Amino acid sequence: MSLSDSQKIAIFDRIWDEYVKTHGLGGMAKGDFDALLLWEYAKATQQVDAFSLSSTFKIRESRAKSLLDSASIKFDQIEQDAAWSQLLSGLQDVEFLVESLERGQMRFHLKTPLLFRHLQNQARAMDDSFSFNTASEYVIGNLQTLYRILDVSWEEHAYGSNWQGEQLVQEREKIKKIIGKIGQNISSNHLQALKSAKKSSLPGMIEYGSRLSGIGRFIKELVQLVHQAS
Repeated sequence: MSLSDSQKIAIFDRIWDEYVKTHGLGGMAKGDFDALLLWEYAKATQQVDAFSLSSTFKIRESRAKSLLDSASIKFDQIEQDAAWSQLLSGLQDVEFLVESLERGQMRFHLKTPLLFRHLQNQARAMDDSFSFNTASEYVIGNLQTLYRILDVSWEEHAYGSNWQGEQLVQEREKIKKIIGKIGQNISSNHLQALKSAKKSSLPGMIEYGSRLSGIGRFIKELVQLVHQAS
């Protein structure tokens, strides 16, 4: 992939600041420099899948993933509000699938895997954890926790002082789309199955979501459909 002049400048400026000004020439370990270069290239080109990066840099996919993971910890400068804005933008475009009726788990393909740690951090703050398969880039998580995260995201100043006003209005529109896509998949494909799934945790999680102060009103229609099915 050819880089534009602006992309080349952005990559060089970041490497100059980190590799030269911060550490001094030769002061950064080769592995860290490799991670920095891969990270800045991925950000500049919006190309974050390991297959494409491994082809560009002529390395194994496993090494590309390892370098991205390392760089996301050491060199990620994105502010929390910007990270969550990007994360919600990605989530509004994915397909949410029911992974397990019994456990109430959803599965979705995270198209911005570099942001997974922000999602995971919020899940852990709620005493839960999401699983992320680096090979398939699928995330599996508890629906109740996902609803709680969306409810937190609905609140003013949830991710800093910029999370308000017109920006928050835009983020809330994304959240409504995400809730709608989750509900659409459940109502289109799983209402019949819920009739016979006596031990399913899913209905209770949907009921819980409908009681959340921020997003609950957008889930109530799905609750009614689930009650009708059962």
